Amino acid sequence: MKILQSGSPKSGNFWLYKILQQILKRSGRDTVSFIEQHPIYPLAKTWDLNFPEQCRIDVLEITDLQYRYRISSVFNMPIDDIEAYIAGTNHVWTHSPVCKRSEEAFRLFDKIIYIIRDPRDRALSAAKYYTSEYMRKYFPQPESDPQQFLDKNFTRLMQEWVWHVWDHLRLSATHDIHVTFFEGFNSSFQQELTILLDYLKVKLPVIHKAELAQSTSFESMKEESPKHVKKGKSGHWRDKLSEEQMEEAAIIAGPLMQYLGYPLDKDEDFRPNRAHNASNFEKLKQQIKESQKALQSS
Repeated sequence: MKILQSGSPKSGNFWLYKILQQILKRSGRDTVSFIEQHPIYPLAKTWDLNFPEQCRIDVLEITDLQYRYRISSVFNMPIDDIEAYIAGTNHVWTHSPVCKRSEEAFRLFDKIIYIIRDPRDRALSAAKYYTSEYMRKYFPQPESDPQQFLDKNFTRLMQEWVWHVWDHLRLSATHDIHVTFFEGFNSSFQQELTILLDYLKVKLPVIHKAELAQSTSFESMKEESPKHVKKGKSGHWRDKLSEEQMEEAAIIAGPLMQYLGYPLDKDEDFRPNRAHNASNFEKLKQQIKESQKALQSS
């Protein structure tokens, strides 16, 4: 089984990676990676990366012009033969937005899982991550304070989320992309896990599901990867964003958030929409654009 996992950065991608790795191991499937077989791997194990497993994760970049594989932000190379690359792994991670090559890539995988997180919480997490010592080492930028970074980049982070998510939802029916939610794993882990297992057509005993939940808990992951894993909570936007930022989020992403079940009001709860009809997405796109006109005019 060849699995592609995708999601906009800071949407719970590392958590999804750990969950999928545990599913593969506990169901008796191989977890070999392409990069582990690469000559760079012994050297990569000595690098000061963001978390211990980072050197063995197969990260794929999909662009209009080419495919590339990389190790974190340190090592990045073009892929000459994408089918040979996928033959050497069974679990690939990408952050790439949809582009001209995306559907070609999707057809090479048996299963595709796309994780979504509330864009307001995702923006808060991104601000902390992009101002971390690790990221500023490899991607220098002037801000070291998360709040200042958030204030400067909030609009961009929200726009980035909108079109990354919309494009993947648009293609979800065509390519049998399973949409999973960060908040689902956070509030009802076993329910979200069961839905994922059904999609993968994998059966696990109850005891294995319980062990999987423990091994991928934020407490366990934070102990293993303290630089990368922080609080892992949902709903921080209610207390951390300004009223102006909440209003801006509603303008930029409101129609898509409401479609997915994310509340615009601080007193409402998340109720995930898991039914995605391809015929809805052009209408949704127009609703998003209409909503964003208010921001453009101001």
